[in-house]
Amino acid sequence: MRNVVQIVKEALVANFKEIDRYFDKDVVMLHYKPSREHWNMREVLEHVSLTNYFLLLVINKATRRALDKKVDGLNLMPPAGYHEKFTAIDVIGSKSFGWINPQHLEPNGEKDMHEVRNLLKQQFAQCMYNLSLLKNGEGRLVQTMMSVNNLGRLDIYQYIYFLTKHIERHIRQMQKLEKQFETRAVLI
Repeated sequence: MRNVVQIVKEALVANFKEIDRYFDKDVVMLHYKPSREHWNMREVLEHVSLTNYFLLLVINKATRRALDKKVDGLNLMPPAGYHEKFTAIDVIGSKSFGWINPQHLEPNGEKDMHEVRNLLKQQFAQCMYNLSLLKNGEGRLVQTMMSVNNLGRLDIYQYIYFLTKHIERHIRQMQKLEKQFETRAVLI
């Protein structure tokens, strides 16, 4: 399970580090919208923090339950085919499926960006802390349903990995916005 924990940690570090770079972008770029229907970077960052908040409610509760079920000295091993679920979660990092956000995950675009950045840093720390508590496979002891892309039951490691892939999805969205902004700026 140490390999699984390491994979999830690496995804956390890489994606939180990458998304943090967007807070340093030009203010005009952060507000750029290619159309009224699209989110700007500020709204994307706010949405990620909102989604992380709700995912972490589930992750934190599941972590507490897993620690209650923990048996000292027992190192849980992944079953055959365990990594296939991670491959299914990888799809979340792309735009290859449709998904309509629930209302509570819709950004209003009015949040202070310093507050959002600090919130994302706290969320990163919370994910890393949960992983540190579940280093011997305890994260496999609790599974929670994930309706997005019909993923089904995910253990805690998979749930945290989902969170990282959601961030990755929106990093790609902001990369696209950045390219559109730069193309527009060249044309002007």
